[in-house]
Amino acid sequence: MTPHALSLLLAVSCSLIAAPALASQADNAQTAFSQAYQHYLSALEANENVQHAAKQAYTLGAKVYGEHSDNTANLAINYAKALSGVTNEDQAKRFALYNQAQQILARNHGKTAIETVDALFGMAHNTAKASLADHYFRAIIAIAVQQELPKLAADMQFAAASLLANKFIAEKYHQASSYLEQADAYYQANLPANAVERIKVDFFVASFAEGRKQYNEAISRLNHVVSVFDNNLNFDHSAELSAHSKLIHLYEKQGNSEQATKHCLAIAKMVPWKESQQQTPLYRVHPEYPNGKARQRRDGSVIMEFEVDTAGFVKNLNVLDSSGGVAFASAAKKAVAQWRYAPKFEHGVPVPAKTQVQLDFKIGQ
Repeated sequence: MTPHALSLLLAVSCSLIAAPALASQADNAQTAFSQAYQHYLSALEANENVQHAAKQAYTLGAKVYGEHSDNTANLAINYAKALSGVTNEDQAKRFALYNQAQQILARNHGKTAIETVDALFGMAHNTAKASLADHYFRAIIAIAVQQELPKLAADMQFAAASLLANKFIAEKYHQASSYLEQADAYYQANLPANAVERIKVDFFVASFAEGRKQYNEAISRLNHVVSVFDNNLNFDHSAELSAHSKLIHLYEKQGNSEQATKHCLAIAKMVPWKESQQQTPLYRVHPEYPNGKARQRRDGSVIMEFEVDTAGFVKNLNVLDSSGGVAFASAAKKAVAQWRYAPKFEHGVPVPAKTQVQLDFKIGQ
C-alpha cells in the first residue's frame, strides 16, 4: 500500500467514527431546545419567569436552527417581548432583537413581506428616535396596503398615533393626528358602533379635541362611548366610568353644570359611596395660592367639611382647621365650592352626605 493510499484510508476511518458523534450532538442540541421551548410555553401560560425561559429558548434555538432561520427570528421576537425592563438599556436590547428578526425575515421573504410586520412593530416601539418610529410604522402600513389588508392598515395607523402622541408628541403631534384621522375614518365606515376599536378611537379623538379646546367634538365622542355601553352592554366597565368622568370635566369647563349632573349621577350608581374615606371629586378647581403667603414663602393647610347634595354639588362648606391664616382658608373654600362629586345613593335614590377634604398649600423650594 502506498503512503498516499494509507492516509486516505485513515481519513475515511476517522470520518466514519466522527459521524455518529456529530449526529449525537445534534440530537442533544435539539432535545435541549425542545425542552427549553416547552418550558417557555409553560412559563408564558403561568406568567412566571417568562424572560429567563424566553432567553434560554432563543439561545438554544439559534444554535439548532442557525442565524438565518425564520425560527431564530421568531424566537428573537419572543425574547424581545419577554423583556419587561424600562431602562434605555432594556429598550436597546429589545430593539436589537427585533432588528435581528426583521433582517432575517426580510432576507428570507423580502422587505415588504407580511412576515416582517411584528419585527417592525417592535422596532417602532423601542427606538429612541421619533423619525425612526414613524419610518417603521410607514413601512408596516405600506405592507398592509400592498397586501390589501385595510383593517391591518387602520390598526397600525391607530397604533402609530398612540405611540407618537404618547412618546414623541412634541415632534410628531401633527403626524399622530393624521394617523388618528385615517384610522377613525376606516373604523367609522367599516366597524359597528360597539366595536372596541371605535371606543378606543373615540377616547383618543376626544383627548386631541380637548387639547385643541374643541370641547363639543370631545363631548360628542365621549357621549358615543356612553351610549354604546347603555345600548349594547348590561354591565359597567372602566371605559364607561372614564367617559362619564371626562364628560363631567368637559361640561364644567364649559360652565354647563346641568349636563354634568347626569354623569355625576351615573357614576354614583356605578361606584358605591365609601363612608370610611374621603370622597374623590369628579371635577376639581385648584385653589389659587394667596399672593401674600407666596411672597412670604409660607405654607398652609386647610381641613373642610361639607355636604355633597343629591346632584353632586358642594354645599354647606365649613372650615374645621386652617394652619397658616385666613387667606388659605378663603382660597380653599373658593376652590372646593366649585368641585363636583358623585352623590351618595341609598336604595337607588340619591341622598345628601357629608365628607371632608384637606388641602395643603406648599411653596416649591
